[in-house]
Parts: sequence; structure tokens; C-alpha cells
Amino acid sequence: MKNPNGVTEKNYGYGVRHIQVLCMTLNLIALFIARSSLGVAILAMTDMKRRNDPDITIYEWDNRTQGIILSSFFWGYIVMQIPGGLLAKRYGGKPIVLLALLPNAVICVLLPSLVHFGGWQIVCACQVLMGMTQACIVPSTHTLLGKWLPVHEITSYSGIVYGGMEIGIIVAMPLSGVLAETKMGWKLIYYVISGILTVTTCIWVFLGANSPGDHRLITKEEKVYIESGLNVVSGKALKTPWKQIFTTKGFWALLFTHIGSFIGFALFFVEMPTYLEKGLQISLKNSALLSALPYVGMLVGGVASTNISDKLFRKRYLSLIACRKLFNSIGFIGMAVGLIMLSFIGPENRALAMITLIVALTSSGFCSAGFVMNCLDLSPNYGGLMVSISNCIGSVGSVITPIFTSIILRNDPVRSLILYG
Repeated sequence: MKNPNGVTEKNYGYGVRHIQVLCMTLNLIALFIARSSLGVAILAMTDMKRRNDPDITIYEWDNRTQGIILSSFFWGYIVMQIPGGLLAKRYGGKPIVLLALLPNAVICVLLPSLVHFGGWQIVCACQVLMGMTQACIVPSTHTLLGKWLPVHEITSYSGIVYGGMEIGIIVAMPLSGVLAETKMGWKLIYYVISGILTVTTCIWVFLGANSPGDHRLITKEEKVYIESGLNVVSGKALKTPWKQIFTTKGFWALLFTHIGSFIGFALFFVEMPTYLEKGLQISLKNSALLSALPYVGMLVGGVASTNISDKLFRKRYLSLIACRKLFNSIGFIGMAVGLIMLSFIGPENRALAMITLIVALTSSGFCSAGFVMNCLDLSPNYGGLMVSISNCIGSVGSVITPIFTSIILRNDPVRSLILYG
């Protein structure tokens, strides 16, 4: 049987490509644990309820300073997006993923000591470095997906791989909340994250590979199966078609979609712990736990939508373009409606607020079958580079969102949601 692209869909079964999918998922889980723990860590570092605790140091950083710290990760994230895509295209995905994992492990283990000497400025510097290295993970993962998965498997398995982002957030939120309540407090958050990243680095070193041809354990049959189903050109190095990329209407549509997505995601991702603790008046430990629930929905939405989209396309019920537009529309409309509803929900309706957050982020997960995969649709050979460009421009929204909300927020944690609604 052949799919609409003319690629044979005979199922080879489980093999080394599934190990790569698992490893890529673990990479994203580990890095998103590191990324999403920041919001809870900053709350713990500024928790005035423990200012008399002799075991930990509490910092009196105002909302503006906290907003700068929270946005500083994305300063570095913007800088390295395009270089990260170019590096992944030139050297392959494996070494660039290592460039994301190992430095983050080192930074996290050193940060609790460095902050005593450099204050909030050193925290910003560390976050910038973490952002610069983590900027490489999405383009390198896109590059690896394009090398390891046949065209008829890429949507469904990509949903699993990028579901690692939500899993990382789901793990990080309650874990950070529990660690923040321990005797060591916020310091333990960074030490545990460093340990997770170190273990993940070791797994990737021993099991990861740039392509089927580079893996020592792959069988000849699976290698042929993968390479015959790829929608990429391998062998000689290809000249980057910069003009064609920037004159493609679909790419510009992707850019604007990415900007909107980053603004919405940054609002939920960075501000949710603060909204739950101060807006809905839920304790730090409980707010960290509850912050994870919407991302469970986001994970379910992402995995479900990519599998449903794959089936709709393979059975020819909808074209690939129609699938992308349908699921992307569900994602964006759901987030918009959720923000509008949250604008009118106060601390007296906590249950309704949580349900709204869960539904909004569940619907946003449908974007996994929408614009998230669109770079590989437009150009499988340059999917990693194109996603790095769109990520770079889209990340501007992530930078301004925490600063903008901290200015609007001031002493009312619900005002930012009213503004965005």
C-alpha cells in the first residue's frame, strides 16, 4: 500500500528508530523540566513567608525584577535560534542536542552558589546562557526527525516526541513545588534538575545518532525501510535557498502563527504559577501541583491530534493542508476563548478557573498537528533551519510577555489576564 506521497507504508515493526524517538522525547522532557521550573524557583526565592528561615536565603526582588529574570531565558533563546538550525544542518542533530543538555546541567548545579555573589543579575546571565543552549533543541530535533522517520510515520511519532515538552512541564511543576518546601528550599530545585540533565546526557551519548547510517545497532532491513520512506535529499550538501524560504507565502503564515503561539504559551507557561498563587490565592506547593494539570490536557491534545490527523490524511478524508488548518484553528480558538473566560473569573471560582485553564491548554495541544509540523511540510530538507527562523522571530513574543505582564500586573495578579483577554 502507498500513501498519497507514493511511499510504501509496509510496517517494519519496532526498531532502532523507536529508540531514537524515545531518546528525543527524554531530551525534551529533561530540558523542559529545567525551563519550566524557573517560575516556581523564582517564587520560592522571593517567598517572604520563609524570610526568617536560617536554612535558606530569600531575596526581595520586586515584580519588575522578577519579570526581567523570567524573560531573560528568552533573550538567549532568540540569539541562538538561527545559528542552532544552521549548526544542526551542518553537523547533524546529535552533537547539537548535547550542546543543549550538558551546559544546562553545569549551569543548574552552579547557580545556587553564584546567586550569592551576583544577585539577580547573575540569575539573568545564567538564564540567558540556558536559553542560548536550549534554543538548539527544537531545530536539532526537527533535523533528527527528518532523518529517522519515514514520511508516513513522522506526524504521529513527532506528536510523541514533542509531547516530551508537556511531560517535562507536568513533572517540573509539582516536583519544583515539593522541592521548594524542603529544608534546602529553592536550591534543591536546581540540584535535582542538574542530576536529571546529566543522566539524560549520558543516555543520549550512548544511544543517539545523527541518522540511520550512523547507528551501530540498526539492521540493514530497517535502514532500507527508513531511507526509502524519507522525504529528504541525502548525500551531497545542499545550498541553503534563502530567497525561496523568505518568498514563500506559507513560511510567512507560519511566522505570524508562531509569534501568536509564543505570546500565548509564554503567558500560560511563565505566569500560571503566579496567577494560581496570588490571583487565585493557592499555596505555593499546591499552585505548583495544579499548574501541571493543564499540561496533562495539553499532552493529551497533542498526542491525540497528531494521531487523528495522521489517520485522516492517510485515509484521504482530508488533505494535509486541511488537516493542518483544522487542528491549528482548534488550538488557537481554544486558547483565545480560555483567556477571555479567565478575565472574568476570580478567586471565589477556583474550580471553574482550573477547568478553563485545562480546556484552554488541551485545545492548544491540537497545534501539534497544525503549525508545529508545518516546517517539515514546507521543506523536509530545511525543516530544522526553517523552524529555527520562525522560533527566533516568534520568541520576541516570549521576551516581551513576562516584562509586559509584570508592568501591568503590579499588585493585582488578575490584571494581566484581563488585558490579554
